[in-house]
Amino acid sequence: MKLGIAVAVMVVASTNFVAIALADNPMHVRRLLTTRECPNCDLLEANLGPVNLRGANLSGADLYRANLRFADLRDAKLIGANLYKADLRGADLSGANIYGADLTEANLCGAIMPEGNKSTQGCPENAPKN
Repeated sequence: MKLGIAVAVMVVASTNFVAIALADNPMHVRRLLTTRECPNCDLLEANLGPVNLRGANLSGADLYRANLRFADLRDAKLIGANLYKADLRGADLSGANIYGADLTEANLCGAIMPEGNKSTQGCPENAPKN
């Protein structure tokens, strides 16, 4: 049991470290990961996949080219967020508020959208559409 907990802590710690190390503004990433409150934050090119951001407030945040692959964004507030060219492949956006978010050129292949449907935006043309 102790080994399992230690491995889980190491995985979470290493995931958070990578996110902090690769972000333009590590303080904003740290704030997001500790409080899940980061409106208007600078998260340019942050590595946030596969982080649990369920219910996070990212309204107005700049997530340009951020890696949110397989991130848990259920019930997140992404109102007016810049997700231009963000990698959201396999992310779960169930119940998220994406009103006014810029998803231009975002890769949403396999992402679960707020309404519960699976996106094919960004998927290769020959991929099966489940």
